[in-house]
Amino acid sequence: MTERFIMILLLIALGYILKRIGYVKGSEAKVMTTIVLNVTLPAVVIVNLNGATLTPSLSLLPILMILYGIITKLIVIILFIKYNNEVRGTVAMLMASLNIGIFAYPLVEQMWPKYGLLYFGMADIGGAILMFGVTYIIAGYFKNAESTLNIKTIVLKCLSSIPLMTYSVMISLCLLTIEFPPIIIDFFDLLGKANLPLSMMLLGVLLDFKIERRYLPLTFKYVGIHYGLGLLFGSLVYFFLPVSDDMIKTTLILIWLLPVGVATLSYAVQFQYRTLPMIAMASNMTVVISIGILYMYQHFFLAVP
Repeated sequence: MTERFIMILLLIALGYILKRIGYVKGSEAKVMTTIVLNVTLPAVVIVNLNGATLTPSLSLLPILMILYGIITKLIVIILFIKYNNEVRGTVAMLMASLNIGIFAYPLVEQMWPKYGLLYFGMADIGGAILMFGVTYIIAGYFKNAESTLNIKTIVLKCLSSIPLMTYSVMISLCLLTIEFPPIIIDFFDLLGKANLPLSMMLLGVLLDFKIERRYLPLTFKYVGIHYGLGLLFGSLVYFFLPVSDDMIKTTLILIWLLPVGVATLSYAVQFQYRTLPMIAMASNMTVVISIGILYMYQHFFLAVP
């Protein structure tokens, strides 16, 4: 497993180097993001959820994701109460808006090849609702953009998310015990094999170590809260959640320690937040920290050959 993790780190480094030497530019990174989120990631979801057995306890994952997001967003707004609306809107956007698809899926597929994506995929349903619903509303609310409170706008944003729609369709098929024929699964499996290298290289391309000194104190404060709340609520789930399936607990603990999702940057641009440097720094810091966390977890707690 450690060797696989090293390969993943090398892919991230390759993406970063390609950007630094000018072979990959910003517009090309957008193309890579589109391919990963709308082609290779859905392909992985289709392959892994085809014919999967869903248990009632799995429904806890999206529910707890949404509850965690709402509670922690309220907490972080209170903790930053002395700051202006733009800063509070920024930290509320960042909190619980997690990079599950691009960052976690390739790693989870390596750590738990047979069943990991089922659990993280169920949790990501809640994560997608948070990202495209709650986070979007918050981003607009703190910039006085009343259009974000329009239910039609929120529904359309959720419907435009191909990963979320893929989860919904596949879970519906699982509940109806309908499976795709082998030839279709072979096709999606072929597409899905590109997800790991593309996702990890994209992470490297998106990494940017520029430092804006005036935003450093706020960024460090947010990052500390990001992981502090994740660890706190993860511990509460681990010790007190009354379920016998330990993988549910493991999924929630790890997923709440993932980095900030890339969609927060697009929301900041859309609503003209001047705190873009803070969002970029928080995103990059959390990517590096979360890589370290997952490495330590797989090295010390995961017995994978």
